[in-house]
Amino acid sequence: MFELSRDSTIPLVDQVADRITSLVEHGQLPAGAKLPSIRKLATLVGASPFTIVDAYDRLVARGIIESRAGRGFFVCNRRLATPLLSIEALTDPGSDALALARLSLTYSSEVIAAGSGFLPENWLMEAVPGAVLNRLSRGRRPQAWLQCPPQGLVELREQIAARLVQHGIASSAANIVTTFGASQAFDLLGRILFAPGDVVLVEDPGYFVLFEQLRGQHVNLIPIPRTPTGPDLAALEAACRTHRPRAFFTQTLLHNPTGSNTEPAVCHRILSCAEQFGFAIIEDDVYGDLHSGPAVRLAQIDGLRHVIFVSSFTKLIGPALRVGYIAADPAMITRIVERKVLSVLTHSALLESFVAEVLDSGRYRKHLETLRNRLSRMRRDAVQALTGAGIRFDNPTGEGIFLWGRVPDTTAIDELVRGAREQSILLAKGALFSPTKESRQWLRFNVAHSTAPPLIRYLKSAA
Repeated sequence: MFELSRDSTIPLVDQVADRITSLVEHGQLPAGAKLPSIRKLATLVGASPFTIVDAYDRLVARGIIESRAGRGFFVCNRRLATPLLSIEALTDPGSDALALARLSLTYSSEVIAAGSGFLPENWLMEAVPGAVLNRLSRGRRPQAWLQCPPQGLVELREQIAARLVQHGIASSAANIVTTFGASQAFDLLGRILFAPGDVVLVEDPGYFVLFEQLRGQHVNLIPIPRTPTGPDLAALEAACRTHRPRAFFTQTLLHNPTGSNTEPAVCHRILSCAEQFGFAIIEDDVYGDLHSGPAVRLAQIDGLRHVIFVSSFTKLIGPALRVGYIAADPAMITRIVERKVLSVLTHSALLESFVAEVLDSGRYRKHLETLRNRLSRMRRDAVQALTGAGIRFDNPTGEGIFLWGRVPDTTAIDELVRGAREQSILLAKGALFSPTKESRQWLRFNVAHSTAPPLIRYLKSAA
């Protein structure tokens, strides 16, 4: 098929990925063509199966090939379609933030989802094989087909509480309520905690969907700049003295969009502010499970006194599994359950049983290890490719899904994003992540989707 050079300074895995990419781009491997199995290709080119697995992983993440369960690997059929434009052509696509959310949730194998917050489909499928559903259908968890208790399945809440205890967060099933992902958790908390006109502190940059939710509840957003070590403490303390906020939304680990972590000393100062000025802290830990090694969370220090802890399995197990949760003191949990009943009555016992099965089997732990390793490799490749395309990073090291990159000041960012969509490339401009519309020359990149050759070629041509 091709030969590898043992004398080259280019790693074998990069040689394999580059050779297959070249065969695809020159039409020698047409769309729909089946690639040799991992073992067969390893034999043909004289490499180890592990090298081929790594190369295939990279090619799948780049959108060049796809994995079909039980059938093997095939060249993707990348037609010159414009699914992003068709969505934008809706009569009322909403705000830019809502448009990005819609585009991110509209899956298409033809889209290079460089600005998305989701992992590649095939990465997630490995964590949730069909055997899990088979076990549920055979009655392994009969509660899956019954009504779900409003607070959530006891088994799942006990599993979540056990995981929190492992993180040093003292909790029990009584401290947990399940939700339809983190988005519903934020919505429920907003309806309980805030009245129109209340002051709420948010990070700048921060999670763009949250900003839209809070604006819909008619609260006054006060931005707190995000630094490489966490929220700007001087700005936080000044805002507290001036505005007496009701709450502060923050991400301690693997911040979206910058990927940074809040240092322990900063965490202690944030909690001191909450104690002094009497506001709640809503800690968003949606991506926290991707952090490896020791970590400090606000809820770990605080013991759920001032901190309301929100997380979700949606981003890491699969977007179809809208299962999130809130951890808080029992009195707050009671109020949340009441609001949840008035909003949606209850959650899906089937979805919760599915997550409980994945956690109980140990598959989730192994899945996280695999994701961390893959993301580490893809981060290195993405930084190299994007830097070569003119993107600059203040802090390219780290973990998790996101890279926060700056384009040259001469780049017209709106035209860059619009032109990308015309080529079925989804970019997320920095202004969407800022309540003050700052960070205009920044882009959020998902490392798992940001090494695709068409993306890199487009960014180079637009530089």
